[in-house]
Amino acid sequence: MNALSLRLHAAWLSVRKPLDPALDRARQRYRALAPRERRLLAGAALLLGGALAFSILIEPPLNAVRKLQAELPALRAQAAIVADLSAQAAALRRRSAAPAGAMPTRSELAASLERAGLPAAQWTLGEPETGPGVLLTLAQAPASALLRWLDGAARDWDLAVQQADLARAANAYGRPLPGLVNGKVTLTPPAEKH
Repeated sequence: MNALSLRLHAAWLSVRKPLDPALDRARQRYRALAPRERRLLAGAALLLGGALAFSILIEPPLNAVRKLQAELPALRAQAAIVADLSAQAAALRRRSAAPAGAMPTRSELAASLERAGLPAAQWTLGEPETGPGVLLTLAQAPASALLRWLDGAARDWDLAVQQADLARAANAYGRPLPGLVNGKVTLTPPAEKH
């Protein structure tokens, strides 16, 4: 045995020594019990141990989970507010950094379309047929997300809708798809507003 195990053994003996008489009396009383009483005592000890284990090991984490579940919606709302504020700050930074009448870059437009809820599969960015600006071509894009994005583009970059040719999207059988649009929207920089 090494020194640590000897010290642990000595500590165990020093703790156990005062308890030995009480443990011996408890063993004698247990042996004196009838088999039925032993089973009842073992069942009570098991029940007490289970209740103790629940109150010490299981209940505190369950309470923590309940508390966190209650806080989660508020934290999500705060995260949405922070995301909105950071998007507004970025838009203000872009507006102050860009010269008046400048078009945002394609990557900025693409990122803002994605943030607005328009997946990349539903739109393409191109050059308009005449003049500066950007041509946004849509395929089964949600109309509500498009209108929200157009409002943000006007607010953030001062872009104007020069021309919009939108139609309700339809499925392969010609039935209209609710809330979805196909078409093209031409956006121009502030200097080119008509």
